Amino acid sequence: MRILNENRQLANTSDVTHDTRTAGVAIALSAIASIVFVALDQGARGKDALSIMQSMVATQPMHQFVHVVAMTCLAGFMYGYTVLSQRLGLNRAPVVIGLTSYGLGTVLMVLAAVIDGFVSTDAAAMFINGAPGGIETGFQIINTLSGVLLPDLARVAWVFQSVAAIAWSVALLRDRGMRRTAGSIGLVAGALPAIIVSIVGTHMTDTIVVGILLAQAIWNLAAATALVFDARTERLQTGGAIMAAA
Repeated sequence: MRILNENRQLANTSDVTHDTRTAGVAIALSAIASIVFVALDQGARGKDALSIMQSMVATQPMHQFVHVVAMTCLAGFMYGYTVLSQRLGLNRAPVVIGLTSYGLGTVLMVLAAVIDGFVSTDAAAMFINGAPGGIETGFQIINTLSGVLLPDLARVAWVFQSVAAIAWSVALLRDRGMRRTAGSIGLVAGALPAIIVSIVGTHMTDTIVVGILLAQAIWNLAAATALVFDARTERLQTGGAIMAAA
C-alpha cells in the first residue's frame, strides 16, 4: 500500500511538472508570436477618407488574421499565468491580485482586438459604397474608434498588466533561485508599461508602443523561464524519488 501511494504521488508530481513546463512554453511562444504578428500587420494607407477605407477593406483578411493570432496569444498568456499563480499559491494576496489584474487587462485587450481587427474594417466595408456624406460619417466613426477608444483600452489594459507583473514579482521575490531572478526582472520590466503610460498620457507614438511591448516581452520571457526551470527542478527531484523508491 505504501508503494502504491508513493507511485500515485509520483504520477501526480509528473502531471504538475508537465503542466508547469507547458505553461512556460505557452507564455514564451505567445510573447514571440505576438511581437512577430504585430510587425506583420499593415496599417491603412490613403490620401482621403475613401482611399483609406478602401485600403482597410483590401487588407481586411490579413488584418483580421493578425488579430485572431493576437487573441490566441492572449489566451496562451492567460493559461500560463494562471498556472504560475497556482504554483505561487492562490492563498497569497499578491498572487490573487496579480491574477485578477491580469484577467481584467486581458478582457480589455480582447475587446481592443475585436474592435481594431473586426469592427473597424467591417465599418469601412459597410460605408465604402455609400453616399459621400455617409463615407465621411463612417470615416469619423472609424477615427473615433482608432484614435480614442483603442488607445484608451490599451493604456488601461497595460496598467492592469503592470499591476499584475508587480504583484507576481513580489511573490516571486520571496522565493529563491530563478524565481527570485524573475521577480527582480518583473519589478522593473513589468512596471515600465504603467510608468510610460502615466508619463506620455494620450501622446502615444509607434516608438512608445514598441517600447511597451518590448518591456512586456522581457517580463513574459522571465516568467516563462521561471516556470520551465521549476518544471526541470521537479523532474530531477521526481527522478531521484523514483530511484529511491526502487
